Amino acid sequence: MPIQTVTPRTPHRPSAHTRHVLGVALLLVGAMVTACASPEPSDDAARDGLLALVAGPDGTSLRGWDRATKADAGIGIDLPDGDTTWISAGRADVLVATLASGRTATSDPVHLGDPLDWRLVAAKGPSGEAVAGPSYFATWDPEGGRYATLAGDLPAGDGIRVVLIDPSVASAFEIALDRPLVAAPPVWIDGDRLVVVTGDAAAPTSAIVDTTTGELTDGPAGARLLAASADTRRIATMAGQGAPILVRDTTGWLAGDGSSVASIAPPDGATTAIAFALDTTGRRLAVAWASADGSVSLAIHDGRSDWRRVALPDAGAATGAVVAWLR
Repeated sequence: MPIQTVTPRTPHRPSAHTRHVLGVALLLVGAMVTACASPEPSDDAARDGLLALVAGPDGTSLRGWDRATKADAGIGIDLPDGDTTWISAGRADVLVATLASGRTATSDPVHLGDPLDWRLVAAKGPSGEAVAGPSYFATWDPEGGRYATLAGDLPAGDGIRVVLIDPSVASAFEIALDRPLVAAPPVWIDGDRLVVVTGDAAAPTSAIVDTTTGELTDGPAGARLLAASADTRRIATMAGQGAPILVRDTTGWLAGDGSSVASIAPPDGATTAIAFALDTTGRRLAVAWASADGSVSLAIHDGRSDWRRVALPDAGAATGAVVAWLR
């Protein structure tokens, strides 16, 4: 049956503190200017399953697309109470949101056009203690049953841990990170290991965290931002602001072989990517591009079309964005 469009909740107007947190999580705070346009066609199939958390002059909103969505701006999706700074999709289209308050919330399965219910997650450690926050960048694992966050004073770099949360039983397991960390989301590279960006923004390195043992080992250097496909077979990397996004096979990236299957440079009018996401199998890449005037636009590149830009979802008057894919 056809999807029924509903009106999303009124976007929250962020406070000064929230705007600071959004600056960390969305990686961009800029002035409101209309996003750049392009004559390229917008492919409904290419946008199928895309989510975009968009920050603009009126607050933050979440939008989604499927094959039946004809509106370039997508369909509004309810967000939890409080400003949302990060979004990730897990098993059966269940979402986890990271809030400006430093807490996380999980949703019911997403059905575009229908209201969406959310629940705050109050996870506790093995001894029943609450997890000390704030939390950043909650990201579902490949199976979509638990998620990892970075917790602690991320802007100051103090006391940062990886926290693994199973929301079904509200349990948490913490792994201390004894090295400097860059503000970037953790990325799962298989069911038991994830990568965090270490070092600093000028000379980023990485650490591989074994979630079964808590052991940390050195990972590849040189990437400021990372994103992996849900099946973990492909990874996208960006060395720094203005650098191209490289799409790689994960095994080759871990081995340091320097190979890539695609190199996607900022398009005309854009200066750098601020967020990107691979779909489940790593065949589509969604990118949020920032322009010098502070505006943000969205694009989708498809490996089945030689990684050309095949769709331009409408981000409106966006000044920041996070992108994700339903599974």
